[in-house]
Amino acid sequence: MACGFLREGDDGDMKTALGYLTWCFVFVTGFAVAAKAEPLQYQFTTGQTNVYSVEISLQGETGTESTTGLVFVVTEGVNTNAAKISCRMDLRQQMRRQPRSIPGMYYGGMVNNFFPNRCEISLNPRGQELRDAGDLVLAAPLGKMTQSIFEPLPGKGETETVTTVAIMGEPVWLGPAEDFRNSRMNGYPPYYSGYRPQDMPGLLYLTRKSAVKFSKGGRDSNNLVAWHKHSEFESGLKRGGEPEFSAKTESDFTFDRNVGCLTQIDTEGDAVSQTETSSRKVKVSFKARRLAGDELVAALTPPVPTPPRMLSVPDLDKVAKDLKSDDLETRRAAVRQLNGVKVEKPSDELVNGVAAMALDGDMSVQTSASSFLEDYATATQVPVLLKLLRSSDWSRQGAVKALGRLKVPATIQPLVDVLAANRNMSQAELNNALIQFGPVAEPAVLALLTEKNTETRRQVCAILQQIGTTNSLPGLLNLVGDPDQSLSQAAADAVRDIKKRQ
Repeated sequence: MACGFLREGDDGDMKTALGYLTWCFVFVTGFAVAAKAEPLQYQFTTGQTNVYSVEISLQGETGTESTTGLVFVVTEGVNTNAAKISCRMDLRQQMRRQPRSIPGMYYGGMVNNFFPNRCEISLNPRGQELRDAGDLVLAAPLGKMTQSIFEPLPGKGETETVTTVAIMGEPVWLGPAEDFRNSRMNGYPPYYSGYRPQDMPGLLYLTRKSAVKFSKGGRDSNNLVAWHKHSEFESGLKRGGEPEFSAKTESDFTFDRNVGCLTQIDTEGDAVSQTETSSRKVKVSFKARRLAGDELVAALTPPVPTPPRMLSVPDLDKVAKDLKSDDLETRRAAVRQLNGVKVEKPSDELVNGVAAMALDGDMSVQTSASSFLEDYATATQVPVLLKLLRSSDWSRQGAVKALGRLKVPATIQPLVDVLAANRNMSQAELNNALIQFGPVAEPAVLALLTEKNTETRRQVCAILQQIGTTNSLPGLLNLVGDPDQSLSQAAADAVRDIKKRQ
């Protein structure tokens, strides 16, 4: 695909347009259509689980990206006019980049999604979203994904619509596609601090025109309702006389009255985004299919856990003995033998020997020791664990989990200091460790709400959502409505859950 004014080495070429388009046709879906005889309505049953197979293909100037996997949707509860939906997803991304110096040659690989993706939303039978914390943008990616699977179902005769929709805009070099894929390369979240204000996320307002036509063969063939939708998107902002963003999509939907939900979604589209220096194009394909029968059973069947590796008593005795050796390599080899080993009741001698090697200069030894102490350290090893907090990510991870398990009050502030100092890194384990302390950790965590770093404050909101009391409400309420939508939503979620506990 040709485009002008492209800068050499700009890996964001594809992500700009694909990000905007993904939000347009996947996340911010348009209206569906009701059949003549009876309006379409979703059927919600408490405890029901629907699983969707999802495939997204993105093709731009620099290569292709594909995202595939499963989205799990559970109906947690049903009221007279609404249902509470809980969602999670398991997606993987494959990237194939095309170096500009070697046309036709690709490189890339598969990236697993290691981070938890969960959200809860409330929907009425028409698929319209009900929010408890004001008109705030749901956290990407899962909130918006759920909105596409439960597309709002309009009343009779609504076949053409003109609406205004809002999607995440800046930063143009990164794009909302990063939010959708939930990609956190090298541990960094999709949007992180350290950049100019104009590089932070914003909103892009688009005019959406949609027209719907029912498929030939009738609207209720075997209780399946199918329709085609053509949509056009255009931003009001202009660059060089052209819209900053424009797109066209063609979508086919199938709704099954028997199960009360969409069973098939197929969308293809083209988008063009304009910046001051370039014009970028992307082709996007989105497919979602509801699983049934054996496929559904297979998706819901948990994987068989791998049994832990065990060492015999004589082997453990030898490891403990080797840890006392005067030879450094013998001690290192002893620690490595414990990597991934399950020990029923390790002796104090063994645990102390491992702790003595936890700060070794060999990274593999340090990581193996930290992993062992994660499960078996006692209060005696707390000084070593605190020193590991200043080590590499992998070694620190084990120390953080161990401190959360031990719950020694004196370690709360060091953990909070790590949270503030490592603001651009994934903090899932650190958050969980502080959450395990309960409300006793609230004062130290709450103090970080004054931090300038947005990501740090998001992490604080996530922790206070679990352990906060009414003491946290004033600070959290100040963040509701923050220009950063994800921070505002995190604060609103925390406020909601704290009030539920009172």
